[in-house]
Amino acid sequence: MKIYGLILAAGFSSRMGKLKALLPLDGCTVLSRCIRSLVNGGASDVFVVTGHKADQVGAEAKVLDMHEIFNPDYEQGMFSSVRAGVQGLPSDTAAFLVLPVDIPLVRSSTIRALTFDYSSAPADIIYPSFRGERGHPPLISAKLIPEILAHDGKGGLRAVLERHDHNARELSMPDLGILRDLDTPEDYEQALVISRRRIPLPEECEALWELADTPHQTREHCKTVAEAACLMAKALNKTRSNQKRLDLNVVKCAALMHDIAKLKRNHEAAGAAILAGYGFSGIADIVAAHRDTDIKPESPLTEQEIVFLADKLFQGTTPVSLDQRYGKTLERWKDDPEAVTAITGRLSRAKDLLQRYEQEAGISVPCHLPRLMAKELV
Repeated sequence: MKIYGLILAAGFSSRMGKLKALLPLDGCTVLSRCIRSLVNGGASDVFVVTGHKADQVGAEAKVLDMHEIFNPDYEQGMFSSVRAGVQGLPSDTAAFLVLPVDIPLVRSSTIRALTFDYSSAPADIIYPSFRGERGHPPLISAKLIPEILAHDGKGGLRAVLERHDHNARELSMPDLGILRDLDTPEDYEQALVISRRRIPLPEECEALWELADTPHQTREHCKTVAEAACLMAKALNKTRSNQKRLDLNVVKCAALMHDIAKLKRNHEAAGAAILAGYGFSGIADIVAAHRDTDIKPESPLTEQEIVFLADKLFQGTTPVSLDQRYGKTLERWKDDPEAVTAITGRLSRAKDLLQRYEQEAGISVPCHLPRLMAKELV
């Protein structure tokens, strides 16, 4: 079953003021970022529709070993590029993904989910959606190609797709990139920051909780832990040089996500698997390791240890001591000597880590953390 990618890169980029396709992004170009997402997501091949400055855009496509389809009518608008693109697709096309080049932040995990979903149960159209809002790229069955080619262009591709809404479905994804386009220099500046992240944005954390059915009380615990972890990281950063400071974005996101799979067995590993599957490799390992700590004395404290400690200092949203936090578990397993030994070991390691943190940060966490959180000190 061949599913191809179709990148629309024929426009004038008038609002941007520069050719969007060739702007630098995430160590490559906007066009190559789009190609990478499609290929890594399972597209059998990628076709780039060119028009304005086709020599430059086409050259970039060829360098990346992709196919170019020139649209001689590109001045007529985007639908002319859609038409040119579908005319140039191979005869073995089962379905195709339509991705405008100015929407380059779509994750390859989203493309992979779309292609897998179509392969499992074909439909006329499958839209990726973010918290109920449809985005790009739609995956479109080849059955619609004759209708697209016969369309007079009024209402663009959307007009054709709307006629098939009865046989379309949405696939919820924690990927805000499906809605973000590059229209202006300000959009581009934001994309430069976002493209480097391997962690979810705050809005994507909310979407991940929804997809994982994380209980409300667990979400509140995670928010509390995230606030505490950020304050602890900031206190530690004050004692460090710029090169050794902790990444507060990683601390916050990992803390927000640490109990995402709380209802599942072995929830640490389950949560890490969810995050890795959606492409959030930057925090998956931290989530997987938040049950225990095995840091060596000579190793520097990292974001992982901060999230671990912050989690252990709260029962729900209530501050607790380590003895209180582990005491309930010890009481529950008091008749199992092996379990008691394991829990006691974890408590001892947590106390050692807390002591080390307090020495390095120069604060007493039980005394200062609730006060800092109450004042929302930054």
